Amino acid sequence: MSFLSEAIETLSETPLRAAELTQGLSDEQLSRRVSPEHFSLRESVLHLRDIDVEGYELRIQRILSEASPVLADVNGAQLAIDRKYNEQPFDPALADLLLVRATSMERLRACAEADLERTAVMEGSGTVTLRRLLEMWMQHDADHLKDMVQLRRAVEGNTQPSFGKHEAA
Repeated sequence: MSFLSEAIETLSETPLRAAELTQGLSDEQLSRRVSPEHFSLRESVLHLRDIDVEGYELRIQRILSEASPVLADVNGAQLAIDRKYNEQPFDPALADLLLVRATSMERLRACAEADLERTAVMEGSGTVTLRRLLEMWMQHDADHLKDMVQLRRAVEGNTQPSFGKHEAA
């Protein structure tokens, strides 16, 4: 399997996994923060949605349509504060995440392997290829999904979470 096919498969799973990890939880459980420094499950889903909409989907569009575009960083922590994620409805956010991720995956399915070497200048990261951007995206998703597993256990009363460090979005 090619890197591009593997990336599409991996990235396609994130919204489904997020849905599984939040299924059957009350609004209170979805909004529970186990520490001031970490997202709740609700905030995690809204964060993934907004990073997809304002980060990765836009970045992919620009890398594929422009010669070496300059890509802005997205401050996900600030978005969570400004948009009051824990006060937003959950179901529409999850639906939006599923939709924007499907759109991005369709865009990637139309790519050729050679497109993986297209470049952009990303704020805070320097020159990146589409391949590197996809690697960053997969790592971002993996970090958040790992945290969401721990959060799910914590809100169900089974354990105290132990969070890792995340790569910038």
